[in-house]
Amino acid sequence: MPSFQTEDIPHGFAFDEAGKIIHPRYVRVIVTPPPEGPTFGWKRFYLSFGASFGDAKVRVGLYKGGTWTTQILDVTNSGGKVGLTIETGTEKVSVGRMKTSANDRDDDIPLSWLLESQA
Repeated sequence: MPSFQTEDIPHGFAFDEAGKIIHPRYVRVIVTPPPEGPTFGWKRFYLSFGASFGDAKVRVGLYKGGTWTTQILDVTNSGGKVGLTIETGTEKVSVGRMKTSANDRDDDIPLSWLLESQA
């Protein structure tokens, strides 16, 4: 059965323009259920982001098989939602605002994530 969860990404930059952590309190960690088992099994997760009143950059960390990989997404006010498919076996996802440049001060643009699952 499809399901979803959504939440705002907090105001404040979690990462600088190079992707280095500024402060972890601005990062949100999303934990995914295990892919095996009759109750918790799932086929796919889709993670999307949307922004309003400005453009934002989001750093997404994916933890699978003991390794973190990262993706950088540009989320715009004038565009639709931006997202990715989370592979089966991914255990957790971290998301946080990232500066677009050293002079970026727009850390309060409304920005949310949406996690949709398909079992």
